[in-house]
Amino acid sequence: MATTIPATTTTTLSVVEAVRAFQDCLADRGVSVVEVPFDSEGRPRLELAFSRVDFADRGSVVALSECAGLLSDGALDLSVWPNLREMVQASLEAFSECVRSHGVLTFPDPVRLFSGVGGPYPLEEIPYDAPGLGAAIEVCAERLVEG
Repeated sequence: MATTIPATTTTTLSVVEAVRAFQDCLADRGVSVVEVPFDSEGRPRLELAFSRVDFADRGSVVALSECAGLLSDGALDLSVWPNLREMVQASLEAFSECVRSHGVLTFPDPVRLFSGVGGPYPLEEIPYDAPGLGAAIEVCAERLVEG
């Protein structure tokens, strides 16, 4: 008896299409982000688009995690750019340290070797009910963007 395996197709979105799909996905889940700007080399500046996202809100973080896979379809997987991945990892680690230094001692480290696909932090480890989480995230996110 022969076994037949159905053919599969992989669709790769352009970066612009992937960012648009990501923004639509967030909007469908009630998370509003500003229009994602692109730099001179055509890379999306996602950090600038999240100025209105409440990262202390579990629903917002879950939505970001659920929608993040759309970005990997648009060539935002950092594993192809090891130097950029290392810079992002260092920024995430600095962000974690900053949040902890502002009193949220149980804030987790980022996912080890974060590749840009999925959420950068383990959702189950984020202390959403920690006093001061929102304020710490606001301060540390601003520092991250100012870099």
